[in-house]
Amino acid sequence: MSDKGEKLYFKNLDILRFVAAFLVVIAHAYEGWCGWYSKPGFMTVNSDHQNFTFWGQHLDVGIKNGGFGVDVFFLISGFLITYILIQEKERFGKIDITKFFIRRAFRIWPAYFLVIALTPWFLHLTDSPQPDYWPNILFYNNFHAIHLSGFQDPWQYPFAHLWSICVEEHFYLIWPFIIAFVPYKYLKKTFAILILICIFSRIFFVVKGYPYLYLYLHTISRIDILVMGAFFALHYKEHGFHLKTSKLFRLALYVLFIVVYVLEPVYQYDTLFAASVKKYFYCGIVGFGMVNFIFNPDPLFKVPFQKVFNYLGKISYGVYLFSNVLIPIIVKKFMYKWETQNMYVYFLLNIVLTILVSAVVYELLEKQLLRFKKRFEVIKTSRTA
Repeated sequence: MSDKGEKLYFKNLDILRFVAAFLVVIAHAYEGWCGWYSKPGFMTVNSDHQNFTFWGQHLDVGIKNGGFGVDVFFLISGFLITYILIQEKERFGKIDITKFFIRRAFRIWPAYFLVIALTPWFLHLTDSPQPDYWPNILFYNNFHAIHLSGFQDPWQYPFAHLWSICVEEHFYLIWPFIIAFVPYKYLKKTFAILILICIFSRIFFVVKGYPYLYLYLHTISRIDILVMGAFFALHYKEHGFHLKTSKLFRLALYVLFIVVYVLEPVYQYDTLFAASVKKYFYCGIVGFGMVNFIFNPDPLFKVPFQKVFNYLGKISYGVYLFSNVLIPIIVKKFMYKWETQNMYVYFLLNIVLTILVSAVVYELLEKQLLRFKKRFEVIKTSRTA
């Protein structure tokens, strides 16, 4: 991107956001189906809904790995936030940290707090128990879930998936200060030290026998992928991305990723290797794919219906927020009422209703407030060319 003052725009970034959100949507919906009903018949031996076939077992792993979409979100956020902050510091000699926090609030808070405000209605529709509100209002849901895991179910409806928003908020609290006050020549070392701290923290959790959720939810266990995205931003700022890999190499790498993706759970921490560095294999390939998808003038394939997918990317935050919330509502208010256990109806309802609700929230709430966010931009950005 140029430094001459025009709006900052990264092609296809919204499409990547939608892909990340869709992975999470399918994973949550699938786990919801298995929890409410049973394993899908077509994935089990003689359709017994109990024992996976060989292919069913790997499909199960691949779908459940859709939670990896959260790390894709982290990678994108780390890249974009860091690049904008670096541009601001270079162009103006400083970072307006107050404006940064205001921009993030306008982007994250409206839809997030709408979910919290609508929670009494969600509880009424699903006859669910009261959750703890304050951990979500104050953005420490992930730590609260870790605390609850010792004596009760930590996944409180409808807040279970909001842990990732809390991790991002923790990142936003420290990141403008790091970019603002660490000299540019020391940024790479600082990023590397932060990632090493995350790695050794996860090793510590495993060696000391800490519960699984310390590795899955703790900010220090997950923030390294945001920092990894920052590394991509720093490299792009210094050198750009001169992408000369052949289509055949890229295709082979992506096929390798898919094979491993359906063979091995991403978030299985049963060894020190798995807990400490295994996820960097996935994130490294996704990062490689991300920069190729955004910057490579010789794309592996062209995205059809680009305007549609760009719009779905714009509403992807709402897609992430509301899909999981809708699952028990769909089961209790549609599936039970219609007396059906048709899995395809369930998935169709979840996808369609999620997109509809997210589009309404985006158009009536997010889009309107994002106009105010523009007033606090130092580096002007755009989501259209």
